Parts: sequence; structure tokens; C-alpha cells
Amino acid sequence: MRNVYRVDQDDPSSEVVNLAASELRRGGVVLFPTDTVYGLGASATIPNCFGAQELFDIKQRPPGVPVPLLVGAPNDLYVYGKDFPEYAIKLAEKFWPGSLTIVVKASDRVLPEFRNADDDTVGLRCPDSQLLREMAVSAGGPIFATSANTHGHPAPESFDDVEDRIKAHVNVAIDGGTTKVGASSTVVVCTGEKPVVVRESTVTEAEILAAIAE
Repeated sequence: MRNVYRVDQDDPSSEVVNLAASELRRGGVVLFPTDTVYGLGASATIPNCFGAQELFDIKQRPPGVPVPLLVGAPNDLYVYGKDFPEYAIKLAEKFWPGSLTIVVKASDRVLPEFRNADDDTVGLRCPDSQLLREMAVSAGGPIFATSANTHGHPAPESFDDVEDRIKAHVNVAIDGGTTKVGASSTVVVCTGEKPVVVRESTVTEAEILAAIAE
């Protein structure tokens, strides 16, 4: 296994950030810790990006399954989303950076291949990870990211939990030890009058409703 770099997610070296971002800009695949679980990422700014297609092969995941974008700042909701209800803004203000994926209508800044083809939406998340936020900014836009596991297997909480097969197929691997949360993000659809939680995790539906009521 080549190109493994050890980092502190909350205090990453600029060298590792720039190296990973350069790989993303070249269309490569990077293995990294997020605040939730370990992920595989590719650039979401390159049309027909080979790395984005390769993620599905590495993960052995069926094509067409929606994959979220990791963004560099909470205000990116306005850049990559559009026509979203006011409660989506409240959720971003309350839970970003953090482990909540917000599904909204995709703006024109989101390339067609990174949208949900069924309803032209996109899942966005600003992670509670300085490493990932700096990588997204340095790479020039969102990171197309999915958990670093074979489809149907548990998502890895630490670098040691990532399958050797997956480590062998990435261009750059970042070892950040054990993740903060250790569970995938909660996913909430924000396209209608009320939010719809389609995956509940560490951010609960009760917390979402309470944030909206505020």
C-alpha cells in the first residue's frame, strides 16, 4: 500500500491537505477519515470524472445509488442548493459542521452526474473535520464521497478497519486514527413543506424537529 499519510483531522498539515486536493483535482480517489466514518472521495467538479466512477467499482456498489457531496463551508448550501425551504437553513445553521446530510434541489453548480436523477436533488454535508473542509476548498469544490467499505458491509470507524482491498485501490490514503462519531450521518430530505428523515443516526428526528421549531 502506497502513499499513506497520518494526520490530525482538526489540525491537518497543509502538505497533506494540498497533496490530497491535488489528487482530487487530477481525478484520483482519496481514502480519508471524516467526522462520521472513513470515506472514499473524488472531485465533484470534473465532468465525467474517472475517480467518481471508480468509487462505485472499489465499493462494489450498484450504479445510480445517490452519493452526497462534502462541502467546505455551511454557506455552500446556497452555492450548491436552490429553492430550499427556510427550515433547511435552520438545520444547516444548527448542525453544520456536523453529521447531518441535507438533501435539497441541486443548483446549476452541481454537475448532472452528481445529482439524483429521479428528482434533480443533491445531498450536501459540511463535515466537522478541518481536514475535509480544507480539502474541499483546496480542491476547488465539493468532494463526491461514500463510506470506505464494500457495499453492504459495516462502515469503518478507524483506518485499521478499512479493508486492505480498498486501501490498495486508492491513489492517496489518509490515516486519521478513529473517527469522532463512528456512525454514518443522518439524512434528511428538505424539498417539501416538512423535512423527511430517510436515515436516522446520531442527529435524531426529534433534534431536527426541535431545531426547526426554534
